[in-house]
Amino acid sequence: MKQISKYIFWCIIIGLSFNMVKLYFAQNNMATAQEGIFPWYFRLDFLGDVLISFAAVASFFTYKEYFPSYVRVCYVLLVLFVTIASFETLSKTLGQPTFFYSIKGIGTYLNIGILFFAADTKYFPKVLNFFYFACFGILAASIINIGKAGMGASRKEFLLALRDFAVFLMWVFPFFFLQDEPNKKKNLINMAAFLLIFIIVLSSGSRSYLVLYLLYIMIKFRAQLQTKNGILVILGMLVLVGVGYFVLMNSELSGTVEGAFTNLSERSGEDTRSDQLLDFFSQYDMEYMIQGVGPLQLWYWHSINDYYGFLDNQFVLIAWWAGLPTILTYIVLLVKSLFTKVEILQFEDIKGTKIIIFFWIAACLGLAIYCTVCSEHYYYFLSLLMGLNACQYSKIIEQETEHDEEYEDT
Repeated sequence: MKQISKYIFWCIIIGLSFNMVKLYFAQNNMATAQEGIFPWYFRLDFLGDVLISFAAVASFFTYKEYFPSYVRVCYVLLVLFVTIASFETLSKTLGQPTFFYSIKGIGTYLNIGILFFAADTKYFPKVLNFFYFACFGILAASIINIGKAGMGASRKEFLLALRDFAVFLMWVFPFFFLQDEPNKKKNLINMAAFLLIFIIVLSSGSRSYLVLYLLYIMIKFRAQLQTKNGILVILGMLVLVGVGYFVLMNSELSGTVEGAFTNLSERSGEDTRSDQLLDFFSQYDMEYMIQGVGPLQLWYWHSINDYYGFLDNQFVLIAWWAGLPTILTYIVLLVKSLFTKVEILQFEDIKGTKIIIFFWIAACLGLAIYCTVCSEHYYYFLSLLMGLNACQYSKIIEQETEHDEEYEDT
């Protein structure tokens, strides 16, 4: 068991490292990227996804006994249903290795299985630490890219500089931000980092991520508002925000901040999602409701006057191409997670797993952009959080206690 755990751990760490390399270079080269051309870092990313597939399958068979039956059943059914929906097009998609780990790829759903690695009490915390430190690397790269975008950049210029970085930070770092660390310095560092993320979210012009950001602030300090120290911390934070805003507005970045606010205000009345769904459903063929139309089908989006293969509402997208059984299975996995007893709380004061899963459900309903079920860094992190939320740690502790007692007897 210990040896296989070590191999799974390194598959995950190396795979995630390759993912992060691709994130960095793909974001920095987004402005010059050409459709259909995949530079070296995409091949490295593919290798990383393959390693995570090994880890996902091995984790399932190694740790599945520590998870409720609904998690095990939903995972197997998801992979099965997606494979069935993709069966007729396998001859075409297998010729495109990157498609296997695309939004509609079988590998993407296979890799959800890394959630079972949450049962590894020795190595799982190290994976969380990897994500924690990765956040600071991406945060630094984001600040640099804001400077490169220049003063008064347009929303398009900001997105070309920050889009994927912002998505990663908004789905990964809030988990660490919500924790009450015993080390006060670490709490201050997390607070400072989260304040910097505000500038990145603002620059991206994403209304949904701005709402998420404010909700996380409210959740973080909800309990602390009842204590004197908590109120002092919040007042100090507000002073820090005010000072930071004053400094920014009187620095070379003042045009960047003003431009970000301008971009956000210009988008306040936009509503592209409703029109998109109305256009899509006017073409929806009910005959494919059960089996789905398959991963290669397209629909005509009149707003862009072209055929399109995606939707902002991820639940509708999955139902369309993979069929109703697939999306119902995925919804059961997510919704039931909200009502599962979080056993990790018996041993550690972990906060935010259910909140983040709830926000992910809202995002899949179309309330957030640039995110979907995928073979990307942030979704791997969300999968691990689902595992942390559902894992029956009492079984693990019980087995470890019995093992220790048998060892003492011998």
